[in-house]
Amino acid sequence: MTLKSRTRNLVVSILFLLLSSCADSINNLSKEIYSAEGFSPVLLAKGKTALTPTIPGSGTTQEAETIGTLLDRAMKKHFTQPGALMEESSVSDQIRHDSALASLWTQMAPHISAHSIRGMTATRIFAQRLGVRYLFETQIQMAEIAGGAEQVRVYARIYDTKQERIVWEGVGEGRGYEKLVFPSTPATFRIVADTAVKGLVDKLYGR
Repeated sequence: MTLKSRTRNLVVSILFLLLSSCADSINNLSKEIYSAEGFSPVLLAKGKTALTPTIPGSGTTQEAETIGTLLDRAMKKHFTQPGALMEESSVSDQIRHDSALASLWTQMAPHISAHSIRGMTATRIFAQRLGVRYLFETQIQMAEIAGGAEQVRVYARIYDTKQERIVWEGVGEGRGYEKLVFPSTPATFRIVADTAVKGLVDKLYGR
């Protein structure tokens, strides 16, 4: 092995160790944006919560469905009481089979973003029809290759129908490489989305 090859390998090894040592800050950029005074995630089970279908935003319908599947799995771990959580898959199924619910969803969906609070009247009735107090709403803000890495950002907010206000907002964001050395290869969407969703739920529950 030449001196040049050894030097290159040493640099790559050091870089890998540095990246590994700060993997959480590099790969998991999730954060809590807002939490209302008096709000606690413990209340979500007491008042019953529904996960609404993830809005594709800058992603695709298939990517939004992947986020929904991952979110169902991550949130179920925090709901031990039967019936306290209505999963995204269940809500989507009800929307398909209930025309009144579908009409309300059509009014709500365009406004599920960090930049809109319209459509809240429909949101309140939507939650009442589902029999829950809280709606956990999500939108894909980013799903792209940036700097050679897959990057996924999911915006989420929780709407309290009793108080008629948003009580929590957060962002789950992940990025990752399949291969770090040049030319770098981005990780798959599902792997990075899983990091983003877990980061989001961890922020909600204070972990």
